[in-house]
Amino acid sequence: MTNTAASALRAVPGPESLERAVRAFGRRLEAEGRSPNTVSAYLRDLRTLAGVLAARRPGLTLERVTSTMLDEALTDPAVTTTPDGTQRSAASLHRFKAAVRSFFAWAEETGLVAENPARSVTLRRLPRTPPVFLTEAEKRRLLKELRDRSSAVARRDRVIVELFLGTGIRLQELVSLDVDDVDLDAKHLRIRAKGDVPQVKFLKSNLRSLLRRYLAERRRQGTADPALFLSNRGSRISARQVANRIKFWLAKAGIDKDIGPHGLRHTFATHLYAATSDLLVVKRALGHRDISTTEIYTHLVDGALEEALERL
Repeated sequence: MTNTAASALRAVPGPESLERAVRAFGRRLEAEGRSPNTVSAYLRDLRTLAGVLAARRPGLTLERVTSTMLDEALTDPAVTTTPDGTQRSAASLHRFKAAVRSFFAWAEETGLVAENPARSVTLRRLPRTPPVFLTEAEKRRLLKELRDRSSAVARRDRVIVELFLGTGIRLQELVSLDVDDVDLDAKHLRIRAKGDVPQVKFLKSNLRSLLRRYLAERRRQGTADPALFLSNRGSRISARQVANRIKFWLAKAGIDKDIGPHGLRHTFATHLYAATSDLLVVKRALGHRDISTTEIYTHLVDGALEEALERL
């Protein structure tokens, strides 16, 4: 943001300056390539914070916010509870604080505040729970259910499921795929990962064969839409539609687990780690920036250790 823009924001009196700064911060997040879900969640939390601050101190401007005001706001019922009155989860509060810290760090960086009042807001490390995933037997059941169906929708859905299970692709990455992103000769998919970073996903031989047949069928549809996966209406399939189709096929296969697209990504990573025992391989396959994010899959080591001890 330019100094002129920063000055213009500071000149706006009253709580509106907070709201305008939040909107400007949202544009920064979008420019950085943050996911739409992250941007939406951060802005929602920051608008809640702005509302609490304005209610407690009418006319408060951004540069006058103090660490004491933030501490008070972060314990306000409007922050600690959901609109229906239930207590916010630890993960939700953690995200809220992360949004506040990021916002005021940006505000200090751009000169909107002289000193960052959120510097004292601490983020405690959340306990990690093992991811929910499909066992090998459940994965076979799901794929058998899809392979036994011959409709065009089932064939499309099979490719979607096998891409999740064979590459660990994220949901948004999958729905954003175009036909031209598939390079069977080079054995990979071109994707735009988190942060709008270009990456490639390796395609093993059975996936390449499956995609070759699917692409031939997809091109016969003759639509001008470049999307690899189309909805029943002939337009790019949405993330919600993909999630609903996975839920449908899990039910058809008799698998009673609360697993969505991210659960299939967990399944890929879990089985890859079981096969390699190499976290760096899993990290690279998933496109994680930090190995600590990948360490969640070491729960498999604990399971193997328990089984070994039982056999002593």
